[in-house]
Amino acid sequence: MESITLHIEALKIVFAEFKAGRHLKFFIPGIMIALLFGSVFSLTNGAEGLLSFIEKVPLIGGILSGLLTKTFGVIYFLVLQIYVFFILTLLSPFNTLLSESVDSSLTGTSYSFSILQVLTDLARMVFVVLVSITLELIFIGGYWILSWILGLGFMDKLAFTLISAFFFGLSFYDYSLERYRKGVFATFGFALSHILLVTLTGLFFLLIFAIPYLGIPISPVLATMLATVIYVKKYRKEL
Repeated sequence: MESITLHIEALKIVFAEFKAGRHLKFFIPGIMIALLFGSVFSLTNGAEGLLSFIEKVPLIGGILSGLLTKTFGVIYFLVLQIYVFFILTLLSPFNTLLSESVDSSLTGTSYSFSILQVLTDLARMVFVVLVSITLELIFIGGYWILSWILGLGFMDKLAFTLISAFFFGLSFYDYSLERYRKGVFATFGFALSHILLVTLTGLFFLLIFAIPYLGIPISPVLATMLATVIYVKKYRKEL
């Protein structure tokens, strides 16, 4: 319950920051990337056409279609996660600056700009993203095999979403953890110590990201600010 309360209170602060006219410029990079790359959801069109054709094959069409539907669903889900992580990697320098800006607004601490620090932060984020993707694929792959054996298909979407939400949430808290000079292992330690909190932040990001057209540019900004407010207000002295 505390994790939910923290998110509600943090959202109030986030929108108060917007109301005061702060941090609005950080929407611009996401808008540019959204215009450049479009949406990955167009990938489903070809798969749906293929499945429709296979279903019409006599005798084995239904079986093949069922198997391919499950396989395509997992592949599409994984491609989407990699796509989102790719977007977050491109936006990481801006999200780092955004997190610093929110921190400064909340604490009064001034952070000086350094191109070397930006490059260092980018390298760290790329590493965190690569580790996160690897771990996410391992967890999702393990669950998928278990689901296939035990017939847990009805839980697949929920399980995949929760797993991906945890790792996305982790990446948003890393901006603050890095700023407070916490190592990469501290980031994963924080995430494992606050699984519900981190997962809720990731779910919030995925919910906003799913909004057509607007999701890509606004979800990283909102999630970065949300995680920053929660960390600065509650957990920055914990580790």
